[in-house]
Amino acid sequence: MIKTNRQQGGFLELIIIVLIALILLRFLNIDINAILTKVWIQEFIGYTKEMILLVWQDIVAIFHAVKGS
Repeated sequence: MIKTNRQQGGFLELIIIVLIALILLRFLNIDINAILTKVWIQEFIGYTKEMILLVWQDIVAIFHAVKGS
């Protein structure tokens, strides 16, 4: 039960950090949309997404292998 509360707290902290970062970027007149429309940024986001999915699939496969034995 304590572990769940700690995980939720970490998630909320992440959301707060992202919001603060977005506010700071806006305050510094940095256009987030202009950054995200760059081709190399989109390619990097796609690559990162693919790698995260592959790692997640490996974790699930390991979990099922350990659970099955």
